[in-house]
Amino acid sequence: MKTTFALAIACLALQMVPTAQAQSFQQLSYQRDQLETQQRAEIEKVIKGYEKALNASDVRSVMQVYNDDPAVLVPEAPTAVGSRAVWNTYTGLFQAISLNLTFEVAEVKLLSPDWAFLRSTSKGSIKILANGTQIPSSNQELFVLNKCQGVWKIARYSFSSVLLAAK
Repeated sequence: MKTTFALAIACLALQMVPTAQAQSFQQLSYQRDQLETQQRAEIEKVIKGYEKALNASDVRSVMQVYNDDPAVLVPEAPTAVGSRAVWNTYTGLFQAISLNLTFEVAEVKLLSPDWAFLRSTSKGSIKILANGTQIPSSNQELFVLNKCQGVWKIARYSFSSVLLAAK
């Protein structure tokens, strides 16, 4: 009788091990999902900060969302590599035009704890400061982000117009 009772208890204990492992796995999966959701929200916040700075023609605020070694790939222009070159690119841009754009995030992909990319579209208008003409703007963008000292920053940025593709 004692042997049968001990065997029954052992069988019950063995059946509980997979259940405990499954619960532990579910908890880890939930925590991972929560962390990814938080990281995505932080990354999207960086892009919204970039949008705000861009629309305000504020070079200092634009530079705050970039890391220490950024690169900006502008269509039909040399790549701006490094903080000074990126600063000069935005300074020249804001001297020629003002922007009124809204970014729509299409995809955020976490590549590692410190690297991610974000794909977006933007729509709005461009005002040419020399003559006041306003023209429509519609772009697709790719941002590569790097986590620096616990804060997501833009490391690389590239965009292209989709106005001609829409016609």
